[in-house]
Amino acid sequence: MSNILITSARGNIGTPLLPLLLASPSIQNIICPTTNAARLRAQIPITTTTNRITVLTGSIQHPVWLEQTLRDQNIAIVFLNLTGADELFTTCNFLSAVLRAPSVRHLVYLSACGDLMPGAVFHQRLGGLVLPGHVLVKTAVEQMLRGCPVWNDEGGGGGGRTFTILGPTLFFGNDLRGKGGMMGPGGVYGEPIGTKGVSRVDVKDIALAVVKVAEEPERWRGKKIMIGSKQLYTEHDVSRLWTEGLGKPIRVVPNDAQGLDQLEKHISVAIDPMWGRDLRLMYELFDKMEFGMTDEEFSMQKELLGKEPNSYEEFVKETASEWRKEMS
Repeated sequence: MSNILITSARGNIGTPLLPLLLASPSIQNIICPTTNAARLRAQIPITTTTNRITVLTGSIQHPVWLEQTLRDQNIAIVFLNLTGADELFTTCNFLSAVLRAPSVRHLVYLSACGDLMPGAVFHQRLGGLVLPGHVLVKTAVEQMLRGCPVWNDEGGGGGGRTFTILGPTLFFGNDLRGKGGMMGPGGVYGEPIGTKGVSRVDVKDIALAVVKVAEEPERWRGKKIMIGSKQLYTEHDVSRLWTEGLGKPIRVVPNDAQGLDQLEKHISVAIDPMWGRDLRLMYELFDKMEFGMTDEEFSMQKELLGKEPNSYEEFVKETASEWRKEMS
């Protein structure tokens, strides 16, 4: 049995991940660093097994504190899930701390779907567009993991450290942010998905993938596994699914200058202008190229999960049904 440290335990992935880790016979203790221990503890239900969860007050942006935590807690596996303006600095310092902690043997890194190595990204996919910062940082980290001998050691000289990269697609849960627009009189889905097609993913499947890798790290070492649907969904598909689910016409904001301006303005107010522009850049890409996976990559995902990924269509049906009940 191994001790695992997970970042973002209160987040979209961390919330379904904790109970799955508790149910795994391969995981002994779960270490959750946080800057707000009281809030995280309040989120964890009190059961006979949650005593295996240790909530520690501290910042993963403090590499010395993190390194000591990894050593003190005898961490063998780390799940690294980060986002934010300081993601690159934090990730590099985090990996430095991991390499200084001799107990750590395997890293599970949450990236994004697709071939993010520089040759593929800059020469084949962008077509003159600017890559969003939250994706570009993952390109750099993937290159570092794949190219650095200490993470690819076959002979033991690097301490036996290995990694697995998970590449999720666009979250189902993004649609939940559009509840007000869809349930309102205009019936508007506010994210400009575009016409090329985007794979969708349930965070529960991402959480399951983390557990499966943690249970058999040697089997999945050095691999990148895409997580999400094989089917790609265009703005027309999304409009149809939500229209059928809600029983009212739903119009998707078009992926044009006006629609992208609207998206950027909304996110700039709701979050901040930096993220407004970053997500605009992401949606611009969605209208220029497909965002999904190959048949081979989809088969590898099913092998890892031990099942088909959860259905986006079922998510829409169930969510729409709940929303309609709330309005009745």
